Amino acid sequence: MIATFSSMCMPPMPGTTTSSEQGASTHLHKPVQILENSSRNTNEPPPTTQAAAEFLRQELKTIFRTGEITASRYARGIVFEDPITRISDINAYQLMIRAIKTLFNVAFDLHDVTITKPDEVTTTWTMSLKAWELPWQPTLLFSGRSFYKVDSGGTIISHRDVWDAVDNNAFLSPEAVAEVLRQLLQLQITPGLETPAYTVLKAARDYELRRYQPYIVAETAMPSGSTPAGGAGFNDLAGYIFGGNSNQQSMEMTTPVFTRSPAQAGAAGDSSGSGEVTMQFVLEKKFADVDELPQPNSRKVRRKQLPGSFCAAARFSGFAFDWEVKDAERKLRAALAKDGLRAKPGYSLARYNEPWVPPPLRRNEVLLELVDFEWP
Repeated sequence: MIATFSSMCMPPMPGTTTSSEQGASTHLHKPVQILENSSRNTNEPPPTTQAAAEFLRQELKTIFRTGEITASRYARGIVFEDPITRISDINAYQLMIRAIKTLFNVAFDLHDVTITKPDEVTTTWTMSLKAWELPWQPTLLFSGRSFYKVDSGGTIISHRDVWDAVDNNAFLSPEAVAEVLRQLLQLQITPGLETPAYTVLKAARDYELRRYQPYIVAETAMPSGSTPAGGAGFNDLAGYIFGGNSNQQSMEMTTPVFTRSPAQAGAAGDSSGSGEVTMQFVLEKKFADVDELPQPNSRKVRRKQLPGSFCAAARFSGFAFDWEVKDAERKLRAALAKDGLRAKPGYSLARYNEPWVPPPLRRNEVLLELVDFEWP
């Protein structure tokens, strides 16, 4: 959980990440779990370990917002290790937390706290770190698990992090160092516009697993023969949000612009695909329901509420030509298959940038909706 920028532009720590990249935010999705026999006289973990688990559940709500640890709950010689950091002193541990808070805008999601052994508490998390001090302000994204060892008095004596994005989690793993450098040198631009709310559940090497919240779109069918990489339909949707509606109401532009292949044309989470390629503009969150939206003047435009969904997303740069999109889809499906995950037929293309943004700086994504995926 905590990687240091003092040595390497300071990557993460035991944490999690959400779609938010501003300020430090923490979300706990589950109460403490105990993976032991519940019979008190057999394998129930010691009360001190249970207390440590509850302490961590509370500590991790504030640690990146305040930059401070509750020093009395950690051993003076606490040992911390992740793929790029190793320390064995509580003062260095505290300094690392403060450095992360100082050098990054942190978004931290704590997904789970589990007692995995009588003397061990395991957390799962995602964490994003926006390096605001660098001119291009890259955001580093990590997910993984933290293993905390607890002594008989309930003091935390060690803390080890493993990252989902690398196979070799040993200290100073070349794979981990390369992953940090890759993310630091990422130049893709994400506009500061409203976007659908999602939580990154896992940041793998080649993709992100996301849980999308429901959102509303304006949608139009693209002409016969169109592909998701095309641009037909943009003017119809732009006309609607810029006043071409029953209230002559102008709405804010959002990001990304979605185009969906036929098998996924309803949108992520909507299995009622119509067999047509569609383009969609995400509408502002201030519209809580489709009925609050003005009627489109054009019959080509329809309004739609999309349900929440689990998706895998792979990012790539460039102008998102057809061959680039299909290549990204193929690689994403292969990566999911390797990890034992299945996706529905079809895909969605998300394009984030204005047309004049140079290809290396453009953010594009291919998204696949997952099949039979469950998140604890």
